[in-house]
Amino acid sequence: MNSIAAQSMFQQFEEADYLCRRVLDALLREDVQNLVSHSHWFSAESVPFRRQLPGKLKKCQWLAARHLSGGCLWLAVKPGSFMQSWVLHDLPVCWESAGRYQWLDDLENILGLFYQALNGEARQRFEAFAEECKVAVEHSIICRQEKQRYFNACQMQSYTGSAPIWLQHLLHYERLAAFLDHPFYPTARAKLGFDADDLAAYSPEFQNAFRLNWLAVPKAICRRHGNIATTGILPDFSDLGLDPSHADSHELLPVHPFMWGERLHTLLRDHGLLNRVLLAPKTALEVVPTLSVRTVQLCNQPRVHLKLPLAIRTLGGMNIRTIKPSTIEDGHTVQTLLGKIIQDEPKLRGLVLLTDESRGLTAAESASFGYIVRQYPNAIEHGTTVAVAGLLAETPKRNLVVEQLVEFYFDDDKDFLEAYLDITLRLHLTLWLRYGIALESNQQNSLLVVQQEEPRLRLLLKDNDAPRIYPAMLATSRPDLAEALERLVDRRILAENELALAQMFTTITLQLNITSLLEGLAATGKRRRDTFYRQLHAKITEVLDDLEGEGVNTRSARDYLLESEWHYLKLLLTAATLQGKHNTGAADVNKYYGKTAPNRLRQL
Repeated sequence: MNSIAAQSMFQQFEEADYLCRRVLDALLREDVQNLVSHSHWFSAESVPFRRQLPGKLKKCQWLAARHLSGGCLWLAVKPGSFMQSWVLHDLPVCWESAGRYQWLDDLENILGLFYQALNGEARQRFEAFAEECKVAVEHSIICRQEKQRYFNACQMQSYTGSAPIWLQHLLHYERLAAFLDHPFYPTARAKLGFDADDLAAYSPEFQNAFRLNWLAVPKAICRRHGNIATTGILPDFSDLGLDPSHADSHELLPVHPFMWGERLHTLLRDHGLLNRVLLAPKTALEVVPTLSVRTVQLCNQPRVHLKLPLAIRTLGGMNIRTIKPSTIEDGHTVQTLLGKIIQDEPKLRGLVLLTDESRGLTAAESASFGYIVRQYPNAIEHGTTVAVAGLLAETPKRNLVVEQLVEFYFDDDKDFLEAYLDITLRLHLTLWLRYGIALESNQQNSLLVVQQEEPRLRLLLKDNDAPRIYPAMLATSRPDLAEALERLVDRRILAENELALAQMFTTITLQLNITSLLEGLAATGKRRRDTFYRQLHAKITEVLDDLEGEGVNTRSARDYLLESEWHYLKLLLTAATLQGKHNTGAADVNKYYGKTAPNRLRQL
C-alpha cells in the first residue's frame, strides 16, 4: 500500500470515529428511542463482560439499553454538564445478544441496532440518517483536505490583492467558520445533494467564485418586493443573450448553477412552466458562496448578498434550503419592527445593526423560484466582521478566531466577553421580557463588527424571518408596533404564550451563541470553566436587574434561567431527521424541544 492510500484510509477511519462519537452523544442528548430514560446503570465492576473490558473502559459507568429489540446495547458513559447529563466515555460499545458479546466501533453497525426492529417510515428515516452519516464522513475528508491546503497557502503569504482589508478579513473569517462543525447537529458537515465536485464548486469551504444563470419569467406570475432596480444586480436582457423586447413582459430571476439543467427542468415541469419561461443562454453576476451555502456574495458589490433556493438539505434530512414566498415579507416586517425598537432603546441604539432585506422577488408562488437581496450596512467597511459561528474556528496560526479578536481589539478574553455578553444579553432579554420577541438569530445570523474605536463591538443581525412573537406582550408594551403583526404571512411566528420565547432564547441565544462559546474558551485551558459561567451569571443578573429597575417583570425569566434545574434544548436530530411532524407534533422542525439540559448557571 502506498503512502497516499494509507493516508486516505487513516483519514476515513479518523473522520468515521469522530462522527460516531458525535452521533452517540446526540442520541444520548435527545434520548432517542429512550436510550437514557429507559436504560439501567452499572459500574465497570458489575457488568457481565468485565473480564473482557479494554483498559480504557475499566473505570467508567455503563448504560445498559435492554429495551432495544434483539439484545442489550452497552455504552461506556460519563456524567456531562453541558446540554446533557450523560456523554459517551469512549468506544467501543458492546452488543449483548443470546449470551454473546460483540464489540462495535463502527457507526453503521451501531445505528443498525436502533432500527433493526423498525418498519415502514420509522425504519426508512433511520436508514436515511445512516446514509447521511456516510455523506458527512465523505464531505469531512474533502473539507479537511481543503482546510489544510488553505492553511498552507495562508502560511506562505500575507493578505494581498486589490480587495479592501475589511473584505479580505470578511472572506477569510467566513471560510474559517465553514471549516468548523455545528456544536450539536452531528452530521452538519453533510450537504445532502452535493457530490464532491459540487462541494468544491459551490461550498464556502472552497470559496470559489462562479456566475449565476438566469430565467426570464412572465411578470404575471411574479411578485416584486421593494425597488430591485436600485440594487444594481439585474443584467440587461441583451447581456444574457435574450431579446430586449422581453423586458416589458418578463422579470429576470437568478438561478444557482447547481439548479441549472435537469433539476431546473424538473421543477419547471412540475410547476407547469416549461413553455412559459425563457432560459438565458448566457450567465451573469459573479458571486462567491457564504456560510449558509445558498446565500452568495456579489464579487463587485460585496455588501450585497443574494439568497437563492437550493435543493440541498443541511442540518437534517427535512431541512431543504428553498425560500418560502412568505420569507421576504415576514423578514422585512420583523426587521422593520426591530429597527424601531432598537432606535427607542438607548442601551441598544448604535450597538445593534441590521441588514436590509426588503427587496426580492417570488415567482409562481413557489419556494423554488425567487430570491432575496440582502444589503449589509456601511459599518462593516470600517471594522472586522465575524459570524458568531466562526468564533471557535481554528486559524492558520493554530489559535482560535476569538483569540485573534481578543489579541487585536481587547485587553483579554474577559474584556471581550464583557462586551459580547452585554450587547447579546441586553438585546435578547429586552426583546423577550419587554416586547415579547425571541429571535432565531443563530450563529450564522449573528455577526460581530469589531474595531479599535468605540464602540469596539457591535452586533449585526440578518435573516430574521422566523422569530417567535407573543402578541399580548408586544401589545402591552408597544401597541403601535403590535399592529404590524397582522401583516405576518407565516402565522407560526405568533406564539400562544411566553414559553415559546423562553425556549427560543435558551436554545439559540444562550446555548448556541453563548455557552457553546464559553465551552470552547474553557477548552483552551486558559481559565477554569466556572469562571466563564460566573461571568455569564453576573451579566444575566445585571441585565435583569436593569430591566426590573425600568419596570419590566423579570421574575419568571430569573427563576427559569438561574434557578431551574433543567433548561430546554432543541431536539433537531429527532425532528429534522428521525421523526416526521406527525409524530413530534412540531409545526417547525427547527423548534421542537425537550427539557433535559442541565442548568450550569444553577449549579454555581
